[in-house]
Amino acid sequence: MGGLFSKLFGYYTTEPEKHQTTYSIEIRTCDGYAEAGTDSTVYIELVGEDGSTTGRHKLDNLLKDDFERGQHDKFDLVADDVGLPILVKITLKHWGGTDEWICDWIVVKVNGEEALYPVYDWIDEKIEVGRAQATLPQKVNNMYLTNSRKNEIDESRVRFNWAARSTPKQLGYSLPRFLSASSLEELPKIFMTDEIRNSARNDIRFEAKTNALLQTVGQLFNKLNDIDDYHKLYKRLEEEDARNLLEGWDTDEWLGYYTMNGIAPLCFSRCSSLPDKFDVTNDDVATFISDGKTLEDEMQAGRIFISDMHAMLSGVSRNKTPAGANIECADAICMFYVNSDKKFVPIAIQLVPGDRDYLFTAADNKDDWMLAKMYFRCAVENSHQWVYHFLYTHGVMETVAITVFRDLPRCHPIYKLLRTHLRNVAAINTDARKVLIAPDGAANKALAISASETAKKVYATFHFDDLCIPKLVKKLGLDDAKILPEYYYRDDALELWSIMESFVAGILKQFYTSNQDIVEDSELQDWISDLANEGFGWFDNNTRGIPEHLDTREQLIEICTVIIFTSTAQHAAVNFGQFETYKFIPSSPGGMRLPAHKRGEGSKQRIIDSLPDMKMSQAYIVFSYVLSSYAPNEVYIGNFPERLYVEDSILNLQRIFKEDLEVFGKKIQQRNAGISRPYTYLLPEKIPNYIAI
Repeated sequence: MGGLFSKLFGYYTTEPEKHQTTYSIEIRTCDGYAEAGTDSTVYIELVGEDGSTTGRHKLDNLLKDDFERGQHDKFDLVADDVGLPILVKITLKHWGGTDEWICDWIVVKVNGEEALYPVYDWIDEKIEVGRAQATLPQKVNNMYLTNSRKNEIDESRVRFNWAARSTPKQLGYSLPRFLSASSLEELPKIFMTDEIRNSARNDIRFEAKTNALLQTVGQLFNKLNDIDDYHKLYKRLEEEDARNLLEGWDTDEWLGYYTMNGIAPLCFSRCSSLPDKFDVTNDDVATFISDGKTLEDEMQAGRIFISDMHAMLSGVSRNKTPAGANIECADAICMFYVNSDKKFVPIAIQLVPGDRDYLFTAADNKDDWMLAKMYFRCAVENSHQWVYHFLYTHGVMETVAITVFRDLPRCHPIYKLLRTHLRNVAAINTDARKVLIAPDGAANKALAISASETAKKVYATFHFDDLCIPKLVKKLGLDDAKILPEYYYRDDALELWSIMESFVAGILKQFYTSNQDIVEDSELQDWISDLANEGFGWFDNNTRGIPEHLDTREQLIEICTVIIFTSTAQHAAVNFGQFETYKFIPSSPGGMRLPAHKRGEGSKQRIIDSLPDMKMSQAYIVFSYVLSSYAPNEVYIGNFPERLYVEDSILNLQRIFKEDLEVFGKKIQQRNAGISRPYTYLLPEKIPNYIAI
């Protein structure tokens, strides 16, 4: 009947024969994992802009083992000509069990054209990827690409699933939301750190524990009889060319300098009125203040600063040693003053707020004042570890990472901008929740303060602006370089922030040409809503400064700059100096054995009896050593090993960014050459591209 119909009307219904062509295909298998390659059969299907497809074709080079770790394979494929494909589909056929494959990228060439298809992911059974060009969803006119983006997001929301809403008695309650994975094995494999990094971390742990054991055995029959004995504990771990940061550690000037430029450089603020229960009076500190001035005068002039650990640590449980003894940490409040020599020095410390018997000044006897400074440094170390380090970098950035991978497709410009900086943090935190911050975690039990309680207390009042360094420095009253000189962290952080912000703005303005582009980007709006409501405000509906909807480019530029700066520079600033800072226990003890002393009770013996013993000290040293170590294959900021962007304008911005960082680094080096205590934590060559450990 059909043949008769076509003859009557002078045409035939059979489809015209498709023209065939030769496609050149290049594929790169990842080099980072032992199991990156696959022995499964790999099929490829190319989809044209009109939806036409080549059908599935097997990729196989005769007498060659394709798709091995780190391998660059090439194939010539004769198939129906669908033009330069808008989508590439990969399917694996396994033999005798699942054999996943992690593909970096695919390049397809045909008829004088070529396109890159970034994958950078594990393929279990199948995957579909588009061209590398970054696009906004509202500017995609191809229905097949639009459907592919939607399907990818749907799959990602299953793959990167939020943890179930925890109860008040569980570890994750009232903290930033994390993934539904209780172990590293349950994480999506894309979040797993590479083999070299895992091996290095394990080697570091082994080396540290071995050295600590040797040290402990070597000292079994020796007591820590005086402060100098503590120097012996870290020598086998110290690098031969280690910087001498301990010179003058017992001076007031040293304490002031490392409060500003140590690994908790935001733990103080300008004082305009005294904190509650801080009982210092003008008479207590008159000796240290410029002639004719009062405490009130100097507060008004902006030269008085407060580090209030009481506000952060009060009411938080203290831990116990394995033997059941209390690990002490005072709720210390320390007052600093910028004196006539422009030196930032401590002048008063109160260890029990509300009780003047525990108020000390620099005029007290040497042992009283020294011990008070040790208790203050102990409080700073605990707040540093669980707030400035864990919560303000690891904790909040894991939540951001989950939403980026949940809510944005690979071709979205925000995904491409943020992916590199966020991929590792979930694996590190999943490990940390078991071995570090859990109540029975080794690090939590070693330090004085409960990790989870501290983080939860501070997170209750956390605001996203607390991560925006320019805003925070101004809010804390630390922005005036004339009043507060030699604050190198501030100077370097603000300049580095400006470089990053310029880079971020340059990229985003390539895609968002107006605020209307922001408003109309449905994927972007879903991302920010998920981050605000399910990420930060999941248990109390407090979105903590994250808007539920984005309206301007300026909002997006600031948020992306915060994310990149926190994941790179800020984490480097608060992490990699830990061994330098904590290796000599008297300068920064992680816990004390005796409760805080009253005025007049200080003595050399009281100091030794209060400081950590051999076992406690070893735990602090090992812990800080492990966390301060770089991996052999570390990628540092300014480098872009993943081929995510292909636009010439973006590649040029990346080049400018790297050059700006190099100029910035040389500027720091020149400054450091002329000062006695160089600040190096924000040198670009010391800043990994991500939260690295």
